[in-house]
Amino acid sequence: MLVSFFFRKPSLSFYSIETLFNVIIKNLLNHSSNKIFLPYKTAIHPVALIKNCFYAARRQGDINHITGDVNYIALVLDGKKTVLTIHDIESLAGSNWLKNLLLSLFWLKLPVKRAAFITVVSHHSKKKLIQATGVSESKVVVIPNCIQIPEAAYKPKETINKQEPVLLQVGTKSNKNLSMLVEAVTGLSCKILILGKLTEDQVNLLNRQGIRYENYFNLKYQEVLELYYKADILTFVSTYEGFGMPILEANALGIPVITSNTASMPEVAGEGALFVNPYKASEIRAAIEKLIEDDQLRASLVKAGKVNVARFSPEKIASQYEALYARVTETAK
Repeated sequence: MLVSFFFRKPSLSFYSIETLFNVIIKNLLNHSSNKIFLPYKTAIHPVALIKNCFYAARRQGDINHITGDVNYIALVLDGKKTVLTIHDIESLAGSNWLKNLLLSLFWLKLPVKRAAFITVVSHHSKKKLIQATGVSESKVVVIPNCIQIPEAAYKPKETINKQEPVLLQVGTKSNKNLSMLVEAVTGLSCKILILGKLTEDQVNLLNRQGIRYENYFNLKYQEVLELYYKADILTFVSTYEGFGMPILEANALGIPVITSNTASMPEVAGEGALFVNPYKASEIRAAIEKLIEDDQLRASLVKAGKVNVARFSPEKIASQYEALYARVTETAK
């Protein structure tokens, strides 16, 4: 059976979806694949939307899998044979009511109604999707993201710099909660490595609070992994995440993790993280200080992280998709 995987137009800035599904495709055992990249960047441009729809409609397979971000093409595909992956719905909300309406209809409600099955990457995302669309729970299947970091990359530090520990902050969007982390570490001797371009307001806040930091963006994936190795702790205290890949990256590399006790983070982290309330700077600070001082706790979290990441191997995740494709084939008869 041929699975046609539909991807957005390639971009140098956005490639996480493509990286994820390239790994999954390589690990499919019972299905052949055809990767289809849409030719036009849409950004709600009506002409581009229509052209992409025509392009997709002529390239369907025995099973169609929309990998994300181009959900609207479900409207022109054979719905009985279509799987739609939705990575995150909370990020669709914005301040422009007209844009919100269009996104809600053409990226969410109508594609969800059309597709045979929708996959989401966490139970938290499943709950949010059902609330937002009213879709039947039976149509929504939780298949988490996989991670492909070789076991040899697991290199936990024997000691950390307790006088000035290095924290890694992945992301600078509002949900990444950088301002709360800054409040938490103000007056604490540490340095923050920040992955993601800072806004002027964020730079001003860091400087005003006297935070030592380094800012990185537009890095290749291997350069991102090298950044993890420079850190003593990953502080991933987002207010929400559809999944939370940095947790698994840190687990796989042997970096202790502090993350939020809300949204998808607990189900992704399992036993491999120290949890905090992301809205309480005092809790975040206490967790950082505890991990700095408690060598035994730090070591146990790192070991638990290695166990946790095994749940997300490419082989296991690919097999879950293949089981779903079998369901699509059966129900489409």
